[in-house]
Amino acid sequence: MPIITAVKNIFGDKRLICRIVLAIVGISLLALGISFMRYALFGVDPMSCFNVGMARQLGISFGTWMVIICFIMLFGVFFSDKSKIGFGTVYIMLLCGYTSDFFLWLINLVPFMESFTIQIRIAALVIGLFVNFFGASIYIESNMGLSPYDAVAIIISEKIHKEHWFRWIRIGTDALCVFGGYLAKSDIGIGTLITVVLCGPCIAFFRNQLQKTKLFKMIQ
Repeated sequence: MPIITAVKNIFGDKRLICRIVLAIVGISLLALGISFMRYALFGVDPMSCFNVGMARQLGISFGTWMVIICFIMLFGVFFSDKSKIGFGTVYIMLLCGYTSDFFLWLINLVPFMESFTIQIRIAALVIGLFVNFFGASIYIESNMGLSPYDAVAIIISEKIHKEHWFRWIRIGTDALCVFGGYLAKSDIGIGTLITVVLCGPCIAFFRNQLQKTKLFKMIQ
């Protein structure tokens, strides 16, 4: 049967399995980073800033709103560049938000995290930023599809044949999300502003380093 054959082909392709695993690991780290930033209350990344604000305004969970907005943005990506849609796209759309909710719940269960001191909050912010950027880089380099939002800056840079402008275009899209978060009365803080400035450059840096590793050379 065609379905059985397709499944056998997938599990017989070690490179594909490796890419799927890397996509899941990267997206999980991305969600974990968002959770640490949500816990710190110094502001989350720009897209999450917008999503948190909208979820709060609509009275629904962060994960549920993320599914809704991703489906809306998916239409634009579909008509712009279908190649950016894949397993990672579906996974991040359906599970990243809920995974972040779950990790945040776990973080709040850690005994010393309950003290919520300024030192712990700063540490959580730093950890969240690093894990967020690194996780995003891993899942992007897995080439298993992008979240609709992450695809925007990449598609724009490719369409204008200025791939090296990705970091600056990403700063622009992040700034728009922060403005949207402001209108949605979200929590905007130093963490949000740091992400606007550093997200594009840091992801570009991590992607460049990952591309040099044997693992990522093997799966290309």
